[in-house]
Amino acid sequence: MEELLIYLKIIRKRWLSASLVFGVVFFFLGYDRSSKTVPLYRASGTIIFETKTPSITDPFALTSQTKLSNDLVLMKSDSLTKKVMRDLEFPLELEPQSLSSRLMVVNPQNTDVIELSFVDEDPEKAAEIINAWIRNYVQLDRDQNISQTRDLANFLERQIPESQKELEKTAEKIKEFKQDNRILDITAEASSTIGIISGLDSQIAELQAQLASQKSRRDALQKIFPVDSQGAIISTFVNESPVVGSLIKQIQEIRTKIEQEKIHLGNEHPQLIALQKQESVLEEQLQKYLQNIDIQRNPSSVDVEDVYQPGANQSALLAEYANLDREIASLEAKLKSLNQLIDNYRQRVDTLPNLEFEQEQLQRELNARSDLLQNLIKNYQNAQISLNSTQGNVRSAEFASVPKYPTTNRRVTYLIQGFLGGILAGSLVAYLLEQLDQGINNIEQIREYFTQPVLGKIPDFYRRKTDKITSDLPVKDNPSSPISENFRAVCASLNFMSTEEKPLKVITISSSVAKEGKSTIAANTAIAAAGIGKKVLLIEADLRKPGQKKIWKNIPQELGLSDLLHKENNSLLSDLLIPVMDNLDILLAGNSKSNPVALIGSPQMLYIIEEMKKQYDLIIIDAPPVSIAADAQILGRMSDGMLMVIRQGKVNTSMLAGTKESLIQAEVNIIGLLLNCFTSDSDNYYYYYNYSYYHDRKDENKNKLFS
Repeated sequence: MEELLIYLKIIRKRWLSASLVFGVVFFFLGYDRSSKTVPLYRASGTIIFETKTPSITDPFALTSQTKLSNDLVLMKSDSLTKKVMRDLEFPLELEPQSLSSRLMVVNPQNTDVIELSFVDEDPEKAAEIINAWIRNYVQLDRDQNISQTRDLANFLERQIPESQKELEKTAEKIKEFKQDNRILDITAEASSTIGIISGLDSQIAELQAQLASQKSRRDALQKIFPVDSQGAIISTFVNESPVVGSLIKQIQEIRTKIEQEKIHLGNEHPQLIALQKQESVLEEQLQKYLQNIDIQRNPSSVDVEDVYQPGANQSALLAEYANLDREIASLEAKLKSLNQLIDNYRQRVDTLPNLEFEQEQLQRELNARSDLLQNLIKNYQNAQISLNSTQGNVRSAEFASVPKYPTTNRRVTYLIQGFLGGILAGSLVAYLLEQLDQGINNIEQIREYFTQPVLGKIPDFYRRKTDKITSDLPVKDNPSSPISENFRAVCASLNFMSTEEKPLKVITISSSVAKEGKSTIAANTAIAAAGIGKKVLLIEADLRKPGQKKIWKNIPQELGLSDLLHKENNSLLSDLLIPVMDNLDILLAGNSKSNPVALIGSPQMLYIIEEMKKQYDLIIIDAPPVSIAADAQILGRMSDGMLMVIRQGKVNTSMLAGTKESLIQAEVNIIGLLLNCFTSDSDNYYYYYNYSYYHDRKDENKNKLFS
């Protein structure tokens, strides 16, 4: 809200420039265009599309939203635009890009509809353009679908032989796999193998039982005959062979003799040696006979002492013992063979799951390739059928009819555009002028350079028609006016600032540049001070361009301050002082304008001020502007303080910055600011309030006089 008020103030201040810009923009942008405009007609048509989803039978199918997005771009393509232009019965003086830019294509959200519209001055022309666009797009869409279907058929035709080759390769892999692993039916083989393993387990269990039984019988016989199986076999053979028995008997007899002879004859006796040789011959004969029965044992290792010679009944038992041993060996051999066989079957069973998995993979691959081939063949057949029945993605189309009424009243639109554009342009120009204007327009700008108090705000009383002030000295000629009260308020502020320690008896009034009203303010301030009983001297120290004589008028005196400061001039100060009213004297600038700085800065000037301080209560020095020369700085240092006059619209920020720097370097005591011709809402209110107050008081006094 605050920023809006600032903009309104700127526009009110720059109303003339803003109004001029508004008028120009409104005329050309609004009025001129509206006077030349013709009505426009809008023709519209619609295209409704089929909703499709991607599938293996139609890999070119897109989702509905993606398809419509592509169609929106395709409808405004240069190729379609050129076809439309060729299809029209009338010529168009437009480029394809210009024509397509005027076509409006819209897809309402979540629909399968595209709306086309074209605006033109001729309604029949607009409708024909839309209809030509719809016809050409429908044909283009159908041609694209036929082309896509043909491409699909060609693609499928190339893929079918390759798919057949891959199918044959996979079938060959399955055949080789079965041959390498000797497989016909893995499931049947697994079932039969498990049955075989179960039968073998039963046989092994039965053989183990028989083996345990035979071993038990053999252990019982072994307790009766403490011989091993080999000894039982030999004993049985000896019992059954008279020759072997006779040889064993002879060997035993000779051995008995040898032992007896060793005792009688000694180990080296010839008879003993002969007996030993006879023993050796008999043992060799025995070994030859025993070779036929000792197949697992070296015959030379058979000791005659180990050979048991049973009787008739014992021989039968020994024969049974030997049979049991042979049967046990046979059972153990069968059991070993069965265990090895069952291990082989179990290894086969362990490999069957892996073989089954590999076979299933190959079978799945075969089925997939077979299905792919069938789908390719089916899709190829469908593609061949679709070539003769393709209608495109367009389900239906609604052609445009010739519009009967204009779309919009462009005259009102142009007038509104011109009005809004004028306001915008005028406001922008006013804002830019305000930004480019470096003039001082408010107290905030002054505060950036001077922090001294504002002792008074003097309005532009020449423009106050209600006051009817025509004099430069309103305090003298219109003492009851609000302007006069403003100057009296300045004098009151100066009285408050003056103290015994720091009295304000000499005050310099200056400004930054010329024509800021410093001379008029100095004169009226002097009159206001004299009006409150002070004896005041007004010194016109602007020797270059004096203005007090013009303000006061009817002053015949020509000599003044410059004449007094010249050494060759013997004029007395008292002769040059001009009394203009009670308690107020003026010392004019004089005639001489040569070397003003030297005159103002001379000791004589300081002497004059010191002498006048003894005679007057207040000395006001009307100094030249600070930016003109160093006169104002010199006078400011000679006085007790300086009042700076700042006029709105006359001084800018750069000048104010230079003035501040000059006064700071000269160490001038600035006691306050006087704002001249400043305008603001608060100032107007203050002024008119005072005016109303004094006007009412004046009328009241008149009524009292006539009552």
